[in-house]
Amino acid sequence: MAFENSPGENSLNHSDEKSRQREAIEAHIILQSKEKARRVAELQIAKNELRFQDKEKAKRAAELEVANKELVFQSAEKAKRAAELEIANAELLFQSAEKAKRAAELEIANAELLFQNSEKAKRAAELEIANKELLYQSDEKAKRAVELEIAYKELKQLLQLNSDKDRFISILAHDLTNPFNSILGFCELLLKNIRVYKVDEMEQYMNRMYLSAQNTHHLLVDLLKWTRAQSGRMEFEAEDLNFSDFCTANLAMFNPIVDNKHIEINYYIEDDITVFADRHMLKAICRNLISNAIKFSNEGGQVDVSAENDPENVIITVSDQGVGMSTDNVNKLFHVSQMQSTPGTAHEKGTGLGLLLCKEFVERHGGNIFVESESGVGSSFKFSLPHRH
Repeated sequence: MAFENSPGENSLNHSDEKSRQREAIEAHIILQSKEKARRVAELQIAKNELRFQDKEKAKRAAELEVANKELVFQSAEKAKRAAELEIANAELLFQSAEKAKRAAELEIANAELLFQNSEKAKRAAELEIANKELLYQSDEKAKRAVELEIAYKELKQLLQLNSDKDRFISILAHDLTNPFNSILGFCELLLKNIRVYKVDEMEQYMNRMYLSAQNTHHLLVDLLKWTRAQSGRMEFEAEDLNFSDFCTANLAMFNPIVDNKHIEINYYIEDDITVFADRHMLKAICRNLISNAIKFSNEGGQVDVSAENDPENVIITVSDQGVGMSTDNVNKLFHVSQMQSTPGTAHEKGTGLGLLLCKEFVERHGGNIFVESESGVGSSFKFSLPHRH
C-alpha cells in the first residue's frame, strides 16, 4: 500500500534538500578554495624553486663560461706544448742519432783503449821488472858506497893514527932522551968527581937527578895508563870520595917540586864536597893538572885548587898565574896529532901526554874538561864530574 506525503511534509523535505545541496556546494567551494590555496602555495614554491634554479643556471653558465675560457686557454697551451713537444721530439731524435753515433765512436775508442791498456799493462810489467832491477842495483850501489865510505873513513883514520903515532913516538923519544941524558950526565960528573965534590955539591946534583928520574917515571906511568885506556883494558871502579881528604892524602908528592920553585899551593875545597870517581884516575888527573900548573908558574908563583857543586856536577878548577897560552895553543891541547913539547919556566920537559890522559879519564867519568888561558896572565883548567845517580 502506498503512502503519499502531505504538502507540508514535501515542502519541508524540499527545504532540507536545498539546504544539503547548499552545504555541499559550500563544502565543495571551501574544498576548492583550500585546493587553490594549496596550489598557490605549491606554485609559489615552484616559482621560488624556478628562480633558484635560474640563479643556479646563471651561476653555472658563468662558471661554464669561465671553464670554456680556461678550456680555450688550456687548448692553446696544449697546442703550444704539442708544438714544443714536437720540436723536443725532433731534438731528441737528433740527440739519439748523435748518441748512437757517439756510442759507435765510444765503442771504437773503448776497443782502442782496451788495446792501449793491454799495452800499458805489458809496459808496466816490464817497467816494474826494470824498476826492481834498478832498485836492486841502487841498493847494491848504496851498499857499496857505504862500504866504500866506511873503508875510506877507516883508511883515513888509520893514516891519521899512523901519523899521530909517528909524531907521538918522535916526541916521546925526544922527551925520554933528554932526562936520561941529564941523568947520565950527572952520573958521569959524580963518578969523575966523587972524591972532589963536596957533600953539598953532590946533594945538589943528586937532587937534579932525582927530579929528572921522577919526571921520567911519571911520563912512563902516564904512557902506560894512556895505552891501557886506549885499548880498553883499564878498569873503571868509581866510589864516593871526599875531595878535600883526597887532595890532602894524594897531592903531598908535589912538596919537593914546590919547594924547589918556591910555589905556593892553595886549596879552596869545602869539607862536604864528595865526588863519585875512580880513585886512581882522579889521582892521575889532578897530578897532571897540578904538575902542569907548577911547571908553567914562575918561581915564587901561586897555584889554586878549588871545587864547587852545581845541580849536575862537581866542578874542579886548577889555576896558575904563570905564562899562559895563546888561543891557538889552547885549541891544540887535547889532540894527539897536535901534541907538542913545551918547556916549563924552569926548563921542565913534557910531551903533552898528561893532558890527553886527563881528557880520556874525565870523559870516562862522563864529564868534560876545558881551559881558559891568556898569555902572560895564567891558565885555569876545569873539569866536571857528574853527581852519582
